[in-house]
Amino acid sequence: MAIRELDLDSSYLARFDADALLDGKFLLINDRCKVNLETWSVPEASHLWNFNLHYFEWGVALAAFWRETGDERYLDCFKRLASSWIGSCSYPEGDAWHPYTISLRLVNWLVAIDLFSGEIQNDAEIFAIMRESMYRQYRHLLANQETHLRANHWWENLKTLAIMSAAFGEHGVHVKVMRLLAGQLDEQILPDGVHFERSLMYHKLVLEGMLRVYVASDQLGFELPSNFMPKAKSMLDAMASLERGMGKTPFFNDAADGVAKGCGPLAASCARLLDMDVDDSKTEFPNAGYYKLYNGDVAVMFDAGEAGPSYMLGHAHCDCLSFELSYRGKPIFVNSGTYAYQSDLRSYFRSTAAHNTCMVDGEEQLECWGEHRVGRGYRCVELVECSNHSICACLTLASGMQIVRTLTISDASVRIIDDSPGHPHAFLRATLMARSTSHVHLTVLVGERVQREAFYSPVFGVIEPRLSDAWVGRGHLEAILKVRDPS
Repeated sequence: MAIRELDLDSSYLARFDADALLDGKFLLINDRCKVNLETWSVPEASHLWNFNLHYFEWGVALAAFWRETGDERYLDCFKRLASSWIGSCSYPEGDAWHPYTISLRLVNWLVAIDLFSGEIQNDAEIFAIMRESMYRQYRHLLANQETHLRANHWWENLKTLAIMSAAFGEHGVHVKVMRLLAGQLDEQILPDGVHFERSLMYHKLVLEGMLRVYVASDQLGFELPSNFMPKAKSMLDAMASLERGMGKTPFFNDAADGVAKGCGPLAASCARLLDMDVDDSKTEFPNAGYYKLYNGDVAVMFDAGEAGPSYMLGHAHCDCLSFELSYRGKPIFVNSGTYAYQSDLRSYFRSTAAHNTCMVDGEEQLECWGEHRVGRGYRCVELVECSNHSICACLTLASGMQIVRTLTISDASVRIIDDSPGHPHAFLRATLMARSTSHVHLTVLVGERVQREAFYSPVFGVIEPRLSDAWVGRGHLEAILKVRDPS
């Protein structure tokens, strides 16, 4: 189950502190906590942190460091922690037995066992209790699939059920699961190759899951659905094209670096395992509503699409008509990120003001509430015009108010024009978040320049207070951004 390009990648392993794990301290989503192994919970940590604890992804790091160093402490630690989890996490209570944590943990256990190169199997006692636990988890997952949420959660369920049903030789279950998995590939992977929740972070997580299913099919001898390889290729090309020149995961909807595997390792895995050469030249993704513009050293990603599937907008942000810009692969203008799912700042990071877009009369694009809820949202977005260096799109809000944004790049400058058709007195506010203001010069041609306190979060759990620029006015705004070489 292990994929060396993903599981042994040094940048991936740097997310974990394997030595701290020896002392029961876990570094997860950039927060370090001591875990009571009698309860396997940290009440003062976030719900997402506790979910990550139960993913057991840190177990893959232990196996990787054992493989690199031969230090038996890492192997002993994994066995001790796996045994503790099995003994302490009573069936079927708490986060430990949530269908999503099971979906990730089972695959991570298989990957770790693979990386330990037979050492787990050689310990008959630990292997027996792990195998028994894996079967119980698999059967619980089978009976508790997240069909009420669907989207990436149900995908993770089905991915794991496909692997585990084959591993345990339950052919009838496997056939049914593979049929459902094929249907979800058609539903969740848009014709242009982008995952339908329009988050490049979740896009990469789904692509990794497809690679795990492929490896399992090769090892366990089951057939893949006919749409599997075409969907994998379209996802690969979309990922590579959208990230080309950006230097990070683009922050549209819930997204951050340090969660999914990197674009490079995923592309390398597809090349070796699937014999797929990547095509990163695509610039238009009309189903997702994402577009790429290039001019010399400048790369821009622009959002002119729906927020996500209408029945699942839990990861949606108010980022329509927003853009991110990188210069020579270094991010310059960025959306604010995500920071956390359980936080007083959750509503801020999903808001219109947290993205490089324009607000009309103070109306939010989406009525976001709770952690993963959306009420009313914008009616529609229409692409008006798109070329190599320019794009124009029109957004119609829930109130019926419209905003038309035109973005044109020339050399290292960007001209942004915002209009509210038929409403010359509408109050417009265009926001701009620069990763570093020392590389940016903003000239407001129409409107008044203002600044406000804002936040930027490049990875989960890390927040950077800063000032964001904005320009405000009635009916029409215009500004030019010039980028200086950040090197």
